[in-house]
Amino acid sequence: MPLIKLNRINKGGEIVINSEHIQYLEVESRTTTLHLANNLVFSVEEPLDGIIAKIEMIETSRIRNGILQSEAMKTSTTLTTDEHR
Repeated sequence: MPLIKLNRINKGGEIVINSEHIQYLEVESRTTTLHLANNLVFSVEEPLDGIIAKIEMIETSRIRNGILQSEAMKTSTTLTTDEHR
């Protein structure tokens, strides 16, 4: 559940959104409109490419961390198994 922080236009200030709730994004001149689950709609300052880059960066790091942790577990399990021989 990647959370992304964006800057709202209408009311100002920051908003943190679970990226899994985004249904689609719409670009209107200088604003990007997020259409979320449960008919929630927010207009934000960030450009479409910036939002996509944030989500991609978070997802990529989650995958990388999962791979690194699984490799660490394999190494840890191998060391523990070897110690008991």
